[in-house]
Amino acid sequence: MDVRTVCLGVLSFGDTSGYGIRKAVQDGFSHFAQASLGAIYPALAKAQARGEVEPVGAADAPLEKRMFRLTEIGRVTLAEATAAVDGTETLRSPFLAGMFFAHLLEMDDVHRLVDDRLAGLRREQRRLRGLPTAEMTEGQRFTIRYALATTGASIAFLEQEGRAIVTAMQHQRIP
Repeated sequence: MDVRTVCLGVLSFGDTSGYGIRKAVQDGFSHFAQASLGAIYPALAKAQARGEVEPVGAADAPLEKRMFRLTEIGRVTLAEATAAVDGTETLRSPFLAGMFFAHLLEMDDVHRLVDDRLAGLRREQRRLRGLPTAEMTEGQRFTIRYALATTGASIAFLEQEGRAIVTAMQHQRIP
């Protein structure tokens, strides 16, 4: 989903500011979406120009305090964008890029990459487990369970294979 659609999605749960959208993405959506404030405000401006969102309260409030509401047009846009989603996933991973070229690294750097990734996955696993799932929709709970399953599988893989690659690489150094 693009940032505009993510903004519409957050607003489908209630009125909030750009900062509120950023916080919602960080706290509850980061397992499937990311959005910086630098991307959120232009996306909100575009959504407002399309009639998908409208300001709530003082229109002259500073941008970071301006509240937004999803309009009916925005609900339709969000529903259409959600219906258009297919079953593909996009994985862009600096970790995997580093490991792809691990033959160029020192073994300590390979160990560091694996250790850093494991630590990040464990943090994400704790964050996901700490989300208030009782207050969520079934679709939201599904995304949490899915993210926990993939995170757990990644941890299990790295715990087993993360050290094995170092041993294998020590036997196969490419100049």
